[in-house]
Amino acid sequence: MSDASANLARVRDTAFAELDAPAPAFTSALVAILSGQVASGAVTLLTEITYARLLGPAARGVISLCLMSVAFGALVGGLGCEAVIVYWAARSKNNVSSWIPAVSFWGGLGCVASAGLWILGYWQLRLPIFRGISPGSARAVLVTIPAAVLFAFTMALASGTEQFRMRSACAALRQIAGLATFLLFLALLGRNANAALWGNFVGLIAGSLVALSLLRESVQQFSRLDGAFEHLGPTLSYGLRGQIGNLATFFNYRLDVFVVNYFLDSTQLGLYALGVVISEALWQIPQAVASALFPRTARTVERDAKQFTCLVLRQTLLVTSACGLAVALFSPIMIPLIFGRRFAASVAVIWWILPGTTALSLAKVACADLAGRGKNGYSSAAAFICFAMTAGLDWYLIPRMGITGAALASSAAYFVDALLILAALRYEMDVSWKRLLIPTRDDARMYRAYWLRLRSLLRFGAPTVGLNTHAASSRECD
Repeated sequence: MSDASANLARVRDTAFAELDAPAPAFTSALVAILSGQVASGAVTLLTEITYARLLGPAARGVISLCLMSVAFGALVGGLGCEAVIVYWAARSKNNVSSWIPAVSFWGGLGCVASAGLWILGYWQLRLPIFRGISPGSARAVLVTIPAAVLFAFTMALASGTEQFRMRSACAALRQIAGLATFLLFLALLGRNANAALWGNFVGLIAGSLVALSLLRESVQQFSRLDGAFEHLGPTLSYGLRGQIGNLATFFNYRLDVFVVNYFLDSTQLGLYALGVVISEALWQIPQAVASALFPRTARTVERDAKQFTCLVLRQTLLVTSACGLAVALFSPIMIPLIFGRRFAASVAVIWWILPGTTALSLAKVACADLAGRGKNGYSSAAAFICFAMTAGLDWYLIPRMGITGAALASSAAYFVDALLILAALRYEMDVSWKRLLIPTRDDARMYRAYWLRLRSLLRFGAPTVGLNTHAASSRECD
């Protein structure tokens, strides 16, 4: 057996061992996250259908603009502390630490700064990129920013402590509570964006409170105040290293929303926003993989992290490419059928942006591995390059091509972003492009072994093929 095959066999056996090992394990974590994202995705789809059918493209555009403003405010307010929480929680398992008070301090200070920026931009400067947002919607954005920061922190703590089933349940609860509250407010506030925004606020609060109650042991364990002062500097340093890049990444992903609203109108923004949401559904699997991979890499960076990440990236490319092809084929039929003929123009947006979203799926997984190695500076550098590219393309293409120009600009920037991040990961792990991205015969053998195990589980209701059998099967295949 070659060295490469031997390494793959060891990684594969590790994956099978994790199937049998007590949680947390990568495979069980991935299944837990995916199950939660499937549930959340189903509710999100139902919510999008409700927005489309009951509110129409114009109100959907205002909702998108407000939610992007909340996302930006939460990003500024969080000061990068989500990554700090995941990184330190994963590395300080079962050890009492005092870093959570430091995280809470910076998060609170960041929320104050973020709220001030929103007040300045909307009420004082009256920036034209916020055109169409009513004062009532602006107030909803203002109070939702700290709620979004709190929810992000609780989800990060769940990820860092690898309580992925609970994390998935709370994420799904947030979506369900948001939809239910939207329908309630629809009767009280009428058919406008405010009902959706307040529903989103209630969903964030509900998900955060439930998560905090379930994480109370972890919070108590990590919340000793003694020595908290000495963690203020390291917390801010680690967070800001990635945060500046996160801001650039946000504008790389979402600058188009503000530019479309500036050059066009809320109806065109609504059509564009739906196309983006559908195309970014491809990110469900990569985001789940990234959430599970970040803490695993932080734990195993000195062991098998390199081989395992290569294996995961190859499978991510295969799955997202197949899903992207399916979305491209079925969207011309399904978009008008599900969301209404008013949204037929969103199909072109989906087609233009799909190549970029497929490529960026790999970057999401690669960024998680780099962050687990403490190398989150690469994502910042790539984000700045792509932000400049996105800004230039948006301002050139949107006035000339409309929402399809916005989709093309985003797709091109996503491609460049993915290429830069993958190049950085390849450099850090010292592997070839082929090993990083191209599925191998050993991968096919792994699929066969997983299929045999799944068939055994379905037939007998319990594992009957043990780790030694898998190892023996792999040797026979070689």
